[in-house]
Amino acid sequence: MIMVGSKIEYQMSLFKLSALVLIFSTLAACGVIRDRSNDYIHAERGEHVKIPEWYKSSSVEARYPIPPIDNKRSLPDEYFLPEPPDATIIILAENYVIESLEDQTWLLVNETPGRIWPSLDHFWEENGIDVEFENPRLGLMQTELVGLNLLSNQLLDRLGIVGSDAGSPLALQARLGQGVKRNTTELQVRVLETVSGEQQFEGWSAMPGNSEAENKLLEVISSYLENSQSYRSYSLLAHDIGGTSKVALVSDPGVAPYLKLDLSFARAWSSASKALRGANINVADLDRSEGVFYLDYGQEEESTNWFWGLFSSEEVRPEYNLVLKLEKEGSGYLLKVSKAQGEITRVEGMEILNLLLDNIS
Repeated sequence: MIMVGSKIEYQMSLFKLSALVLIFSTLAACGVIRDRSNDYIHAERGEHVKIPEWYKSSSVEARYPIPPIDNKRSLPDEYFLPEPPDATIIILAENYVIESLEDQTWLLVNETPGRIWPSLDHFWEENGIDVEFENPRLGLMQTELVGLNLLSNQLLDRLGIVGSDAGSPLALQARLGQGVKRNTTELQVRVLETVSGEQQFEGWSAMPGNSEAENKLLEVISSYLENSQSYRSYSLLAHDIGGTSKVALVSDPGVAPYLKLDLSFARAWSSASKALRGANINVADLDRSEGVFYLDYGQEEESTNWFWGLFSSEEVRPEYNLVLKLEKEGSGYLLKVSKAQGEITRVEGMEILNLLLDNIS
């Protein structure tokens, strides 16, 4: 009987709760309980919050402040935000490439100098050679005299140099530098003949010594670097090897933008030519002696347009519409772009120069 009574009481409580919910729902539907969701519309405007004079104004600041912009410039009435550059453009087609221009040869590596420096140290060590002199800031290494043990003799054999035929004792020298393309390294080597076996630091020679042996040494180092990528480390001491980038886009206010190339004329001309090919910009004509490229940029689309042909029957389309010129400055060159006719806008100039910067090498 006690259990039956408890069950009846529980059912009565559940019935009362259900009835109470039903009553409140009905009252709300009939408008007895007022809907206050739109009361904010009729709210009165209050007074501005006043900060006491004794309170430090420096303590009141935006949670997400907008930093000041130093490079301020006015934009044209119609401005289209350019698409972000293709991230794959900055990657070389090959990670290790031996390139030559005139009398210079170098190994181009698709990594920063800070990563190649310690790997080069390991290369000498595995070939039984100690580094006698080194300067990470200048990117210079010079080994001890080679050919004094079995491993270094084997390296000389690979370079086509027989120890007994070498004449004077030899030392090897390497120089690392920033590549033209961002995050790349250029490596050059020299085979040095010493006087009477005296070991001293030799300044870097702009001219190659034994070109054949130096080219073979670059091939051996390239193969080593490619096969030892899993052991690659980073040298903080070699972080600033070669200084700043050899190519930079300069866009100072009030001055037409340009590319600054810290290169010889031959390298600057070659790099600009590669950048134009990589960006698929048509070169209508060129004058290497004057450092000038005549570009046909964007005209092909116009010429195939029926609307262009409708009004151009009496006007011959010009062969080129842009001029790209290398101008000497100090030890390097400036690469500037202009229109064949009329003035080029800053937006147009930046568009061309950014394309070249993304594809230069």
